[in-house]
Amino acid sequence: MQINPQRLAWTVLIVAFALFLTLAVTLPFGARALLVNSTRKQHANIALAAGSVYVTRPSVGVPEALFSAMENLSPGAHFETENASRAALSFASPNNHSILGTLQLYGDTEATLLELNTPRFQFSERPHRIAVMLSRGRLRASVALGVDRPVAMTVHTPQAEITLERPGSYSVEVRANESLVSVRTGVATVSAQGKSTLLTRDERTTVSTGSAPAGVLRGERNLVENGSFFAPLTDGWTTFQNRQDADESAGAVEVKVQQGRAALHFNRRGMNWAEVGVRQELGLDVRDYQELRLHLATWLAFQNLRNCGSLGSECPLMVRLEYQDAAGNGHEWLKGFFYLGSDSGSIPTRCVTCGPPTGNHLEIPLGRWYLYDSPNLMNLFDDAGSPPAIINAISFYASGHNFESYLTEVELQAVE
Repeated sequence: MQINPQRLAWTVLIVAFALFLTLAVTLPFGARALLVNSTRKQHANIALAAGSVYVTRPSVGVPEALFSAMENLSPGAHFETENASRAALSFASPNNHSILGTLQLYGDTEATLLELNTPRFQFSERPHRIAVMLSRGRLRASVALGVDRPVAMTVHTPQAEITLERPGSYSVEVRANESLVSVRTGVATVSAQGKSTLLTRDERTTVSTGSAPAGVLRGERNLVENGSFFAPLTDGWTTFQNRQDADESAGAVEVKVQQGRAALHFNRRGMNWAEVGVRQELGLDVRDYQELRLHLATWLAFQNLRNCGSLGSECPLMVRLEYQDAAGNGHEWLKGFFYLGSDSGSIPTRCVTCGPPTGNHLEIPLGRWYLYDSPNLMNLFDDAGSPPAIINAISFYASGHNFESYLTEVELQAVE
């Protein structure tokens, strides 16, 4: 059989042209898909804050006790905290190591990392993605600001999917057959059973097993304005300074970004005593309130006095809550935070010139975010024999000779 050269030539040309068209179309789309979808694993670390925490890494397969910190966690890492224990998870970009977000795990909590992806190429417009499963217990999530691209953090629970859409602070808790979601600052979408509820500042919702979100709920109120310092410091706060020697620095207080969070920065170097801080006037009648709880996040960077000085009044971070009872008598509650402790026993761990209800100051880790949640202050003040009627003001300050600290997520949460 004789092959027609002309027909063969046309066949080769047509096939070659079709192949050219296929490559011309698929190669650019394939290259674009690679640039858009290719990812790198983020740097995920966990640090022990208190108590007993156990980590099960996929590569190990058995629970390991967490003694200080554990780095380079992968999806599938599983965490369990015992009662009154705490651990802090942090997520950093593999490109520039900037912090993308943090999770604080509270006591009696079980959680699993699901996703830790960052786009490999700058061309991609996709966000940093962080996902975690909260099976039981409570966590506090913070989404960083000032990063190179948006951060999409998702918390899955047995009842719902919670998407944290903006920089801010969020609380998620799983109790029995119910999930509780609260937004302190930021925006969150809570989805279940094909329905979604959008939450903004000081809003919350609940999701029961097999049910849609209960809608936007209230009942808990934050009494402090601009406690995450997203707005200028002059919004809600006044600054103050005191010093022993007028020729020395009085210290500085200003808003900065620390590890992805807008925070108040206290800083001072000197030979003699000084203090610098901020104060917010409240003037709120709390006689009908059932609960009053303080929440804050602090990062201690430096102090030179052990504990909080010889009188227990010079901490790198202190909070003072001023209130009056029904008879008009003034009281104050003082709480200090320090990291440089003393084992001698000769240096107090509380303010020795302060009366009740002021208690011991708190020793916390150096160089990491620490989240503090107070007990119910209404009960604490009642037990001290001074039931509050009016909350007059709240102040945060650093005191001593040399100090450096950060403060954010200030919330005075009230339940009527």
